[in-house]
Amino acid sequence: MPEDASLTLLTPVPEEKLQAWLKEFYGKKVEIEERELLRHRDLSYVERLKIRDALPTSLIYKQVLPPWDIEQDLHERILIPSITNSAQLYMAAHFGEVTAMFMEDLGNVQVKEVATKEIAQRLGEDLAKMHRSYCYRTDELVQMGILSTLLPIDYVEFSVKLTRKLSGWKLVSRSQVKSLKTLAGTLAPKLAGEPFSLVHGDLYAENIIKREQRLFFIDWSWFTMLGVPLMDLATVTMPHQKNGALARYREDIIDAYCYEAGRDVQDVRRVLPHAETLSRLLFLNWLVERRSRGITGTTVGPVDKLIATIVDELIERLAAIPA
Repeated sequence: MPEDASLTLLTPVPEEKLQAWLKEFYGKKVEIEERELLRHRDLSYVERLKIRDALPTSLIYKQVLPPWDIEQDLHERILIPSITNSAQLYMAAHFGEVTAMFMEDLGNVQVKEVATKEIAQRLGEDLAKMHRSYCYRTDELVQMGILSTLLPIDYVEFSVKLTRKLSGWKLVSRSQVKSLKTLAGTLAPKLAGEPFSLVHGDLYAENIIKREQRLFFIDWSWFTMLGVPLMDLATVTMPHQKNGALARYREDIIDAYCYEAGRDVQDVRRVLPHAETLSRLLFLNWLVERRSRGITGTTVGPVDKLIATIVDELIERLAAIPA
């Protein structure tokens, strides 16, 4: 979809800063042989840099503005690449409000384009292993104060804070406020028995890279949190354009996840729609965050219009939840 004309795209840092950072990283002056622009949005600018006669021969050069700058803390203090299947952060630097990160280049083979049953099964297993591993670190991670934390017991309070802002902007009616609060109160007992772990928060197939026989999860961000890990499983198995061809292998992912996690498949399938709804409520929270920062657009149109669409979707989801 076309970008909203109201968006002000991030202005990249001056070229001389990039050259100075590369010299610091490589320990010598290097020549950029090729550049590939991967993403240019209001809060991020991402390139692949190919470097002549140096190792590593390529880098992902990511420039971000707050709140996306949390990615530096995530890589430096939270993520363990062998467990989270994440890229290595080689170096970070700053220029004004911009955080620049030089990261491992995992290639450009997105799982949404090359999905197979085998890949889907491996994804389910890897995701379950990550969630299980981080279940044992939650106390430590909470104490760090880097990640937001959202437990089912907090869903109603979370929705009240959310709707208070929406009401202040006159973007929701009283009945919609009541429905969103009811939705939060309905989701809480449905997800109360779920484990508490690290959640990627934006785990669509376009954020999963295949390199040789391994899968890697990229773009850890503001969405990453401590909460109900089934949100990741729900997101990556949704019939969404960001999941591409992987959507055909939904059941394979779920079966493999449950086998690795020691979960009953039918129990997980019953809970997944609620975890998916929670992920959409958190997407609404991101739109509220954007508007709170004075950002009136998104990559798919005006933020107020998208907020209205997501609110309507959530209320429809409430009507579909069995008592």
